[in-house]
Amino acid sequence: MRIVFFNTLFLLCCVTLQAGNGGWFTYAPYGKSLLSDVHPNFVRFELVGNTNHQTYDFTHSDKSYRSSSQGCFGLELPVWNGDFGVDRQYGLSVTLTASTYLWMDLFETQTSPILNNDYRIGAPTATFIHRLNRKFLKNYSVAWSPFKHESTHIGDELQIQRVEADYAIRRVNVSYNYTELAFTLNEPENIDAQCHTLRMGLMLLWAPNDGWYRIIESAGDGDESLAHPTVSPFEAYLQYQYQTAASSHGFQGVVSAEIRNRVVYGYDLTLKNGDIDNSQSDYRCFTYNLFIGMRYHLPGYDGYFSRFSIGVRLYHGNCPFGQFRSIDNYNQMGVSMVFQ
Repeated sequence: MRIVFFNTLFLLCCVTLQAGNGGWFTYAPYGKSLLSDVHPNFVRFELVGNTNHQTYDFTHSDKSYRSSSQGCFGLELPVWNGDFGVDRQYGLSVTLTASTYLWMDLFETQTSPILNNDYRIGAPTATFIHRLNRKFLKNYSVAWSPFKHESTHIGDELQIQRVEADYAIRRVNVSYNYTELAFTLNEPENIDAQCHTLRMGLMLLWAPNDGWYRIIESAGDGDESLAHPTVSPFEAYLQYQYQTAASSHGFQGVVSAEIRNRVVYGYDLTLKNGDIDNSQSDYRCFTYNLFIGMRYHLPGYDGYFSRFSIGVRLYHGNCPFGQFRSIDNYNQMGVSMVFQ
């Protein structure tokens, strides 16, 4: 193993010396999250109106909709990238990504509880790009994340409330490992140019029989017999993004959309101990995510936080947060600010 490691390290060092651009810990202008990505690796702050539900309605207001705030703190740490071939025809990058997604009931006056927190981290992602530079087809890329992990945590206030109210399910352990593969047409390497980007992706569980979640009765999570998972070990998505050419002042319009097919988790969070078991089984659904807005690109700089976007984001599908992914027909609309 040591020989393989040092041979690989030596090969990468040699390739770095031969590459026309890039090197260790340098930024690669491709393989980035699109603005409609449900699990992005950039920083995003949002104020939204979303569907209310008794499982996260801390004061039991019984309103149909409520206001909340969301913060995604994602990062991309460059490990290595380089270009090869005539006129930089090929490129390869290795990037380490991580993110945490915080959902808060900021406008609830009693305690402004944290509703949920999601964490994602894993092994570095390798992205290969082939630049074709034809009229419409500028390039294509393939990205592979061999190992990623997600774990989610319900907020303390909600957890305490669910224990005191004697809910049959108090906490769901949403924790799983997966691999992810994505294919992209027209990576927007030139951030100032007009571009149509299409991306297709697939997530596969490392341990399909373990599923996406579990209820651990011995840990006090609740009655594990009330969860009815089925073996459905994949999540697939299709994304499209259009950006206009940047103005002389660095502004451009952006429209980004995603359709995702994923599992709606199979349990009913509203059951109290002693209730009749009427919980659902796992089933699949489509989710829809749309961002429409304006982006400002800092002229002459293409590094971290060189782009700021503001717009409106709309979402429909199952609730995308933690154990609340058993809730279907969830809607959300709000102001979104993105830093890339």
